[in-house]
Amino acid sequence: MKSINRFKKITAALALIATFGLGQSYAQTAPKKMEKEAKKTEQKVKEVKTKASGTETKAKAAPAKAMEKKDAVAKEKSTQAKKATETKAAQVETKEKAVKKEATKAAETKTAQVETKEKAVKKDVTKAQKQVSAVKKDAVATADKATSEKYNGHTVYLGPKGGKYYINGNGNKTYISDKK
Repeated sequence: MKSINRFKKITAALALIATFGLGQSYAQTAPKKMEKEAKKTEQKVKEVKTKASGTETKAKAAPAKAMEKKDAVAKEKSTQAKKATETKAAQVETKEKAVKKEATKAAETKTAQVETKEKAVKKDVTKAQKQVSAVKKDAVATADKATSEKYNGHTVYLGPKGGKYYINGNGNKTYISDKK
């Protein structure tokens, strides 16, 4: 136990010596570093001042006539650019109008063609329906025997098994019940 305490005391003493020794050496070198940094910043400030004074003299030396010429050239270029864009815009507008007219004409002709085709198809469909209903009536009439009876204004037919029916307005068989 005594040896551990002695070891602790020794390490603590060494740590104190090390920290004070390092602190003294840093305290001695820190002012030198600060002086170097201050000199560097002073040199940079001088360089910036010289550059600024050089640009000021150049700006003062430029004559006013040169600036006016530059402004006039810039204005001419801007007016030319405006004119060019205006002419291009007008050309684009005329092309758009022409394309729209062509598109509407094409659409109108196509709709007219479609309408005529629809009418023709409707006529064909009605003809086909009439033919189908006529064929149904003929088929029913030939397969079964018609009687002399009438039911609701329709001719009554006798089926193969003896059932009675009539053909309704849709062309379908409607059977009549014997319970009257």
